[in-house]
Amino acid sequence: MATLSPTIKGDKLICLGKTYLLHAKELGDAVPDRPVLFLKPPSAAVFAAEQNAHVPVELVKGKGDVHYEAEVVLRLNEALEVDAVTLGLDLTLRDLQAKLKRDGHPWEIAKAFPNSAVVGPWVDVQSFPDYRETEFTFTIDGQERQRGALTQTMYSTDDAVAMVRDSFTLVPGDIIFTGTPHGVGVIAKGQQGRLQWGEKLSYDVIFQ
Repeated sequence: MATLSPTIKGDKLICLGKTYLLHAKELGDAVPDRPVLFLKPPSAAVFAAEQNAHVPVELVKGKGDVHYEAEVVLRLNEALEVDAVTLGLDLTLRDLQAKLKRDGHPWEIAKAFPNSAVVGPWVDVQSFPDYRETEFTFTIDGQERQRGALTQTMYSTDDAVAMVRDSFTLVPGDIIFTGTPHGVGVIAKGQQGRLQWGEKLSYDVIFQ
């Protein structure tokens, strides 16, 4: 199994929101014509160094519920094409996000806090040609919470990258979070999450 080093050579993590129809509905939000886009800085990222790693993630305290959102993550090469993929977690301060939405304010601070982007070990797409069709799962303490595949999103991978390119100047090494399926919820200190992508990828996240 080909895995690549857990680093970011780009200058940003770009996240797509509301790409899965059922997730948009579970949040009670209107389904947009285009995905919502927001950024996380590289300093917000925590990387799994290898397959079957146990990644410690310290949760933000005193700011309300922290929600997990499991996602397929893409990495761009020198030609700004997807050369590697992995699974990640977009952690969200849901109470704060809801308040910012109600007040009509941007909700970046509910998304870009420390340790809010968990990124797994990279898998070369040449060794994983069916990554779009292969289902992934996220479990907490052995119980499945999310299941999805990129074929279930409202946009193709190529379309998603094109929409990102329309909004931001991309550089090699940039990372794209592609959105989360339904089933998001609260994560708590002491719980253990597991991200699994067929037989290609798996690792654990220990929430502290």
